[in-house]
Amino acid sequence: MKRSVPWLRAAVFLAAAAGLVWFLIPLGWNVWNAGSGAGATVCLLLMAAALFFGRIRAAGRKSKAVRRAAAAVFVLLCAGAVWSAAMTACMFSAAAVSPPENATVVVLGSKVNGTVPSADLRVRMEAASAYLKAHPGAKCVAAGGQGPGESVTEASAIREFLTGDGIDPARVLTEDASTTTEENLRNSLRIIDANGLNRALAVVTDDYHEFRACSIARSLGAEPYAVPAKTPWYILSACWSREVLALAKYFLIPW
Repeated sequence: MKRSVPWLRAAVFLAAAAGLVWFLIPLGWNVWNAGSGAGATVCLLLMAAALFFGRIRAAGRKSKAVRRAAAAVFVLLCAGAVWSAAMTACMFSAAAVSPPENATVVVLGSKVNGTVPSADLRVRMEAASAYLKAHPGAKCVAAGGQGPGESVTEASAIREFLTGDGIDPARVLTEDASTTTEENLRNSLRIIDANGLNRALAVVTDDYHEFRACSIARSLGAEPYAVPAKTPWYILSACWSREVLALAKYFLIPW
């Protein structure tokens, strides 16, 4: 067993270092959030544990408090890993079932840097445009308000892209007062009802976000279907880790 410990420590250190790089990559595109910070912190803790394993074990032999603290950290890390795996399974479970032809398209907003759509929002707009071109009878609600660092509303950025890509402006309604996914959907449904549109929704958002978005839409009385956009690889770690935290809040603190 003792011979295997150095190899195990090396494997843990290398895996954690690779994870740290993965969580830091989005910084190159000015993307950083609580999920990124949590993931990077866990990776740093694992690297430190691998480097100082001998000292930690020696201190644990002398102090019950150290043993208990180490055990608590280990349990928390295991629980976090299990939870992350479960939430990832939920994200994957939102496989797209083709929406009905008369579904109303709802494009959920994401960050706009000044007037420039983020990479995350860009893929959503492209997926929405492709769907609307394939379903010429469908109407669309572009959803998203204006947050810090945004010179325009997310809804207006979506509308500008879609109409510039050949979608008839008459097909694109806007909801520009929301700041959360729930507000996106709740306010969009008010617009949909006011215009006599179908509550069967073709929800356009990133693949990782579809499960929570469709779950919220369902709780609001809509009939959601996923039209997923593929998240760019270079921001995936930030998006995925943030969604793991968002799903924790959604399941554990629903109010």
